[in-house]
Amino acid sequence: MTITLRDAPAAVSALAGVRAPSAALRCVVCGAAFDFAAGESAVVLRHVAYGHDFVHDGRCLATARELLFAEPGYDCPALGRDPLRRRVVDATPADGWSATRSPAPGAPGGRGRHEPLRWWALIELADGGRRMEGVARDGDWLDEPGGATLPATARDFLGYAGPAGELIRAA
Repeated sequence: MTITLRDAPAAVSALAGVRAPSAALRCVVCGAAFDFAAGESAVVLRHVAYGHDFVHDGRCLATARELLFAEPGYDCPALGRDPLRRRVVDATPADGWSATRSPAPGAPGGRGRHEPLRWWALIELADGGRRMEGVARDGDWLDEPGGATLPATARDFLGYAGPAGELIRAA
């Protein structure tokens, strides 16, 4: 049975208030939106030095594997498959949601940092399980390979905050 954001309210009960797609998750190689409703999925890639990205399987994946990260100390392929996440099977905009991270060392008041999310993604893991994760992408990195972040696996991740600022899921 396929679980999607549209037909499995129990799987997304913690995400109440997520709206219908308005800004689609797109392939970093061809720029086309993923058609999750038609059964398409997005391969999850990990950048060698930072971030993640998503591509169509086949030609887009092959092209992404050819991208080089020409930087001192690296000089190697920029993207490879994420070892923890196999693919995104559904995604929807995360309007108003953010990932909450530990306060920066020495930050006044010890307040957590908030990183705005662009999408909620239903991710198939390498072990076959599935989980919801928030996807962040800074506007300056929209067209850059490796520009997406999946904050849930960061050491300083505390949880997700809803539009009203309430902490929804603690690590």
